Order: sequence, then structure tokens, then C-alpha cells
Amino acid sequence: MDKKERQLFEYYYNKFKERRFDEKDVLSFLLFVKEDAQDNKVIKELGDFIVHREKYTGYVKAFFDDCQEIINNLGKGKKKKIEPMFSFKEIRNGFNAMFTEQGLEKLPAEVINDFILCLISLLQHVKLVSGSSAKQVGHLSFAASSKELFLMGNMKVLHKGRFIPVTFPVLSVRNMYEKVKRQDENDTPYLFDNEVIEVMNNNGELLITFPTLS
Repeated sequence: MDKKERQLFEYYYNKFKERRFDEKDVLSFLLFVKEDAQDNKVIKELGDFIVHREKYTGYVKAFFDDCQEIINNLGKGKKKKIEPMFSFKEIRNGFNAMFTEQGLEKLPAEVINDFILCLISLLQHVKLVSGSSAKQVGHLSFAASSKELFLMGNMKVLHKGRFIPVTFPVLSVRNMYEKVKRQDENDTPYLFDNEVIEVMNNNGELLITFPTLS
């Protein structure tokens, strides 16, 4: 990293540390560090996914191929839980590894929570595809409950001649940002399939542009 790159790296780091960033800053940072993060699985895979979107490859492709297989086997006696693409701990460790390699302090959990929220927003509406023909088999949605915010995968399974929708969490994070009324006793998340959610920053506080929730 040359002196100019170091200056830019520290510029982003200080914005993160002071919580003065939004989803556009996270996107810019991932683009900036993309080439230097090839050995950092979390940053490499998430950065490539955000940039290339439905043209995803590698670990991300394997993850969604596995999700599709699990969903296709529903009702066939094969039960396997879909785990998130990356856990909070994995994302925290991935980002902090990059910062500590540059001699900087680890960022606290609250900032990592902010990172994941921005990642969820950046990845909403990505099409999920399968095979060499890149046939669409699903999509990603922003979702919110009173306690958590999600990047939800949406696919369908054929059951008794009917296609049944299946949703599953791809990323999730604690909701420290907006009050969301519980939809039911299970706190089922609201799914935003048509709306475009944005994460903005107002004086060090992240705001989510939710539509009105009934």
C-alpha cells in the first residue's frame, strides 16, 4: 500500500470508527480494497457479490446452489437447515483482520452491526440464478422484524404440482435502528419485495428508509 492508498484507507477507517458512514461508503470501501483483499474470504466474497450481483461465482455460488438443493429436497425426508452465508462473528473478524493488518484498532460490535446493515441494503433485489443459462431461480429481499434485520433469499419448491414460496435468511443483524411493530406473535419479518430500501447517515446515526409499516 503506497502513501496515497494509506491516506484513503485511513479516511474510510476514521469514517467507520466515528460512525459517519452509510451504504455508499461501504460500497466505495469494498471497491477500493477489492484487489488487496484476495486472501480475506469475507471481504473478497461480499465485495465481489455486491459488485457483480447476479454474476456471482465461487463461494457465493456454492452457497446458493446448496440452498437450492436443500429447498428442492423439502418434503422428501431430507431435513437440513440453511445457515447464513456469513455469521456476525465471521464478518466482524474479516473486517477487523484487514484493519489490524494495517496497524489500526479493531472496530467495536456496533460498527460491525452498521456494516452488515449496509451490506444487506446493498444486496437487496439481486437475482438468484442457476446453471449455465443463468436461469432465475429466486431473488434477495430486505426484511425487518422488531429485533432483527435480514437479507432474505426467496426461492420456490414444487410440491404436489404447486410451486410454494420459501424464504431463508442470508444475512442478519440486530435491529438497533428503527422501531418495527411486531407483525405477529412469532415476529415474522416484513418482506420488502418491491420497495427499494436505503440506509442513510444523519449526524452519526444510521436511518433506514422504510415505507410505512402497518
